[in-house]
Amino acid sequence: MGTENSEHSGFDTRKYRNTLGCFTTGVCLISTLDNQGRARAMTANSFTSVSLAPPIILWSIDQSSERFELFNSAETFSVSILRGDEGDTSRHFARHVDAELTGEDLVYSDAGLPRYAKALAWVDCQTGWRQQAGDHVVIFGKVVDFGSDSGDALGFFRGGYSNIPDVRG
Repeated sequence: MGTENSEHSGFDTRKYRNTLGCFTTGVCLISTLDNQGRARAMTANSFTSVSLAPPIILWSIDQSSERFELFNSAETFSVSILRGDEGDTSRHFARHVDAELTGEDLVYSDAGLPRYAKALAWVDCQTGWRQQAGDHVVIFGKVVDFGSDSGDALGFFRGGYSNIPDVRG
């Protein structure tokens, strides 16, 4: 019945990942400034809304990530939801530990938060609190600003990217 957990030796991590991969998610970049003022970003699909009143979102990061300290200690961050044709962008920021937003890919919010310039939508946050959950830390963000554009979104399903059409026309 799939009731085993990771504490049991018979737990099949690959089968579990494949099962969870059946849930289509959106893809975003989480960005913040490092201690030298450079805009750093990483790909995430663990982003979701928690509350509308007050507006709160969450995302999570693996504690073994080479970027863990930077993003776990950030007091502010921005979430940039990727457009349907941004699979290469997602791959780049997923693979490159020191991935920096620069040039035409970088814009700043009125509050000075770095964002991905071509984002379909964005949500700027002040870090609210963090909660350890297994091998990840869940980071809750208090929304301070947001916006969106029209267009298709990038989806992630069974380990691959897809275009999610804008149904509003």
